[in-house]
Amino acid sequence: MQTTNAVFPFSTGADDAWVPSACALCYASCSIRAHRVNGAVVKIEGNPDSVVGKGRLCGKGVTGIMTHYDPNRLTKPLRRTNPKKGINEDPGWKEVSWDEALDELASVLKRVRKEDPRKLVVQRTTTVTASGMPFRAFSAAFGTPNVSASGGGIHCGNGAHLISGTMHASWSAVPDFAYCNYAMYFGASKGHAAGHASGSNMGLAADARARGMKMVVVDPMANFAGAKATEWVPIRVGTDAALALAMAHVMVRELGIYDVAYLQAKTNGAYLIGPDQRYVRDTESNQPLVWDKAAQAARPFSAVVAADMALGGEFSVRGVKCEPGFAKLKAHLAKFTPEWAEGVCTVPARDIRRLAAEFAAEACIGSTIVIDGVTLPYRPVAAIAFRGNQGHLNSNYNFIAVDLLNQLVGAADVVGSCLGFNPACKGFPENGRLRYVPKPDADGLMVAGMWLGFHYPYPPTDPRLPQNLGLQDLFVMGLNSIFLNSTDQEEFWQKFELPYRPEVLINFGANLVMAIGNGEVVAKSLERYKFMVSFDLFLTETSQFADLVLPDASYLQMTDSRANFPFMFSLPAGMGEWCWPIRQPVLPLDGGQRRFTDVLLDVADRMGMRADINAAYNAAMNLQHPYRLEGDRPYSYEEICDADLKNNFGAERGLDWFKEHGLIKWKKQPQEVYWRPFVDVRVPIYWEFLGSVWEGINAICEPRGLHIPKEYYEPLPNFLPCHSHQCKKEGFDFYAFYYRDVLHTNSFTMENPWLDEAAQLDPFSYTIAINADSALARGLRDGQNVWVDSDSGRRVKGRLRFTQAVHPEGLGIAACAGHWSEGMPIAKGKGVFFNELLEVDFDHVSPINLSLDLCVKVRVTPAA
Repeated sequence: MQTTNAVFPFSTGADDAWVPSACALCYASCSIRAHRVNGAVVKIEGNPDSVVGKGRLCGKGVTGIMTHYDPNRLTKPLRRTNPKKGINEDPGWKEVSWDEALDELASVLKRVRKEDPRKLVVQRTTTVTASGMPFRAFSAAFGTPNVSASGGGIHCGNGAHLISGTMHASWSAVPDFAYCNYAMYFGASKGHAAGHASGSNMGLAADARARGMKMVVVDPMANFAGAKATEWVPIRVGTDAALALAMAHVMVRELGIYDVAYLQAKTNGAYLIGPDQRYVRDTESNQPLVWDKAAQAARPFSAVVAADMALGGEFSVRGVKCEPGFAKLKAHLAKFTPEWAEGVCTVPARDIRRLAAEFAAEACIGSTIVIDGVTLPYRPVAAIAFRGNQGHLNSNYNFIAVDLLNQLVGAADVVGSCLGFNPACKGFPENGRLRYVPKPDADGLMVAGMWLGFHYPYPPTDPRLPQNLGLQDLFVMGLNSIFLNSTDQEEFWQKFELPYRPEVLINFGANLVMAIGNGEVVAKSLERYKFMVSFDLFLTETSQFADLVLPDASYLQMTDSRANFPFMFSLPAGMGEWCWPIRQPVLPLDGGQRRFTDVLLDVADRMGMRADINAAYNAAMNLQHPYRLEGDRPYSYEEICDADLKNNFGAERGLDWFKEHGLIKWKKQPQEVYWRPFVDVRVPIYWEFLGSVWEGINAICEPRGLHIPKEYYEPLPNFLPCHSHQCKKEGFDFYAFYYRDVLHTNSFTMENPWLDEAAQLDPFSYTIAINADSALARGLRDGQNVWVDSDSGRRVKGRLRFTQAVHPEGLGIAACAGHWSEGMPIAKGKGVFFNELLEVDFDHVSPINLSLDLCVKVRVTPAA
């Protein structure tokens, strides 16, 4: 166990200190050291003592000074005087005191809570991870389930998170960089300045490439991960499942290469499936049956040695014909030939066979390795996916198909393989606190030991007539939902007899008008609220709809005891150390801003809700005696953080200790990192439970006139086309898609002048990437201004940038650009507002997990 030391007393006079804290320019929350000289921060760099970032920062992180010192920062609470709301309406802001603002807010919230607490919607940005715990506690205390993180927009991972959680017990997955020899990236950029544990993964990925790891990037555009790839595989937008299923076909049916022992012991591939697509179960225990080859009989899975479980064959149990799940999968894969896939995804059949053969061979099935004296399975291949892969109508199958490649060769959470982010932890060595580990359910399938979000990824809850505005209690495979902002929200609320309507919105830093879909659609949803309050650093396109705007402190003025917990979100995977850094104020409050954490507690006190919020913090932080918050005692947020730290690390290591030392860390054990051989859990390669989920949902939807297509809930993955794949309109030749620009975080950082300068120098940040040959064939010119029209009648304007590093049918648009707010003058008028092309309704989301479809068939024409 290690700690770090620093000296950094607060001072507004002569001082020179390096203060350890945590970045908040994206959700990676990398550890930083801020250099304060005479009361001003003059530099921000990575903290070399921390595992999180390992002393490195991306371009976003080092520019935090410019965000903090931006003269356009809000300094006073603002009250709206113009009751009319709209994109082009002037709110008529009037400065008010904090007491006036919070008395008004508390009065509104007190009334709503008394009427029906569900009428409150809480919306927060994904950028500032410190907002998670305070808003979770406030929402729970208030009594509303309607909480969202940037809504159902393009930065959410409804498919990625749920499938990663079901298959790897984690929020996301990466290659085991230290040992992986062959990594395939499907619409992911892990290790290339984006995503979870961003700074850490950049170094790990670079080291892996330097030692010879082959990196194959499957993506419509070779920008960030693709630019570093050993091989770029350009693919038609939204067709990842076709390629992955064809590779699985080659591995299973043509090469016969798969890990039998892993499939028997760690998946449900041996479970017997009846003609109704369900498990054949034991009449006494209700456990799924397997065929015991030694006993030549069907027996409950828990009673059979894994090596004796049949993966193939046809059997009869109580007169019912059945087959193992793997046999069903093998037969199912027959139709996904490389020749078929070539016609769907445009990757040549010969390349599909080569990639499959390379992946299978590099898996080293059956091999082992010794790590720190522990003998472990060694499978040095990984197929990973993230937002690009799952941001489609066919989100679920895209992600399942890619992870199936790992499961077939046993490359899941073992050395060299596809790793979840820290799914198992034995806890802090001195007291065992923070311990968590996956566990089996009654069917032997894995339940994650730690989770974020509305519900655990598996098992799904029973669908019910929805009580949540987002309908996630009906569509139980979804996390975030478009129904908070969609054009058809009222139609669906009426259809499902929702007994209330939203009236009040608390927004923390989320620019919903830009981050979800078509701006006018989202704006209409915001106009319906009777009252809206927004915590903001700047006046954004969304805060223009607020009745109150509250000026938040910057991250350089914040306290957060959980800058990087849960570990399964932003701590790097693989061997090394566990690390718990904090975020602490580098600078005092100034200019009239207040910390949102303090404001929420103040509002709770004004509402008489202190006892409830104390109880919510006790539950959310798992505070134990003597650190539990008592009754209605008015704790400050610093006191709550102090209790949190002492609860986990002992009485001598409270907030003051962490302010001095910055962080605490201790060594990871191989049994934690490569936990799967040590935990008796299985994962589904046959998704049997989806049939029951569909039946439950459809039983509610069908009588109300909504048909839920069953093909999205089948137990084996398929390729289903997006709307864009079915568009045959003349002249609509391109698939427009959004991609994350590593220079920017959502729409937030475009106000940062250093990042804006870099983006203006970058040829693609503010332009539309188009394949040069495809453009020339249509008479288009490099640098030309064009209109991009969607097949549904939406349009955006932008400037073309020719490149060969984009699929011939692809049209790549970076970031959430195109600001128009006067409160963000640096960002205003820069780039292209891709989201304007997106429809926000049920027809354009996955009917299983509510992922918004982010590929649009478009026409490109010259602009005047």
